[in-house]
Amino acid sequence: FNKNFCRLCKSKNLDIIYKLAPTPIGDDYLKSSKTKVNFYDLNLKNCKSCNFVQLSNVIDPKKVYGDYIYVTKTSVGLPKHFQFLLELLIKKYKLNNNSKVLEIGCNDGTLLRLINKKAKFAIGVDPATTLKPKNLKIYKSMFNDNISHKLKNIYGEFDFIIANNVIANIDNLDNVFKNIKLILKKNGIFVMETFSLYGLLRNNLIDNIYHEHISYFSIKSFNDYLRKMQLKIIFAEHLNVKGGSLRLFISKIDSENRQKSFALIQKKEEKLFKNIVKKFKRIKDINKNNQIKINNFLKKETKKKKLIIGYGASVGTTTLMYYYKLKNYIDSFCDDEKKRHYLYSPGTKLQILPPSQLSEIKPNYIIIFAWRYADQILKKNRKLFKKGIKFILPLPKFKIIKKCPKKYL
Repeated sequence: FNKNFCRLCKSKNLDIIYKLAPTPIGDDYLKSSKTKVNFYDLNLKNCKSCNFVQLSNVIDPKKVYGDYIYVTKTSVGLPKHFQFLLELLIKKYKLNNNSKVLEIGCNDGTLLRLINKKAKFAIGVDPATTLKPKNLKIYKSMFNDNISHKLKNIYGEFDFIIANNVIANIDNLDNVFKNIKLILKKNGIFVMETFSLYGLLRNNLIDNIYHEHISYFSIKSFNDYLRKMQLKIIFAEHLNVKGGSLRLFISKIDSENRQKSFALIQKKEEKLFKNIVKKFKRIKDINKNNQIKINNFLKKETKKKKLIIGYGASVGTTTLMYYYKLKNYIDSFCDDEKKRHYLYSPGTKLQILPPSQLSEIKPNYIIIFAWRYADQILKKNRKLFKKGIKFILPLPKFKIIKKCPKKYL
């Protein structure tokens, strides 16, 4: 359905600020290339009242998460990042063996396992039916009224509630924060990590725009919203993880928690967002030029019968492939995640292969769709340079890597 009002302030004064190409559900990798898929508009809207940016086209979560195949443990650097988060909670916020912790959207339980070693107990909530972590207490459910009341009846209130890369995927934020308040202790902390608008504009992260991400948070508009919900941000920081993320620690208004001011980080954001229409136009121009360059190059090379393969089959790959119009130049994809092997990219006949087959296939070019992990990918596949294989980076700007960088030798 199309949401015609702001998810935060409820204003109907919304303008389309950025249009991408319509795509299927980005992570809906399929067992058959003949399966028909629906395409959905992918347009960002800006609220003229509070400056919030959102995706108004909301797809039924059951369609998005029913056969969900993304797992945290195979996302480069994320397990280590979660270890650092746990250490921060122990050091600054006194998480200990008496703490009760809830993780919303716990995925494969990577963070939950770490917490369980330090806290009294940690439980999770996640709607993905395909994920079945062993030896963890996880409720298969959306985070809603039913599950929050059930958890409170069984466990009481929680010292910590954590939601990494999930709040931006939920349409009804009023309901989410009402239920967080219900089960969070008076002096408890809600920890939220999300892809950020700041990261998007600063680093041109257009492949992080897809139908799962329906909210693009910034501190000021979000803090104004939280105060109406009797909550407040007590700590904020920008992170490099996933190309650009925002970590927020949130408490109840009447909590005794008082942490250092985040005025400086808010000031950095406000400077970037001062003329948000102009900033998005700049991003649009950068990507238009990038798209023309890569399309002209690939068109020329495919006419020479050159073989081109994509590296990295993710939800962001779907956005970038359709937005940059790359589908017709690519023969297939490869990906390190075994669950994706031999599936087909959404809406295409492009199959996902194990990277071990690259030596046999001998493509002329490999486009690194997982460009934020280019260092790890190039290092792992450095022997392919000896076979004459070249790598292409589509973002942050088009680049051809013909020789193995010295640091990987």
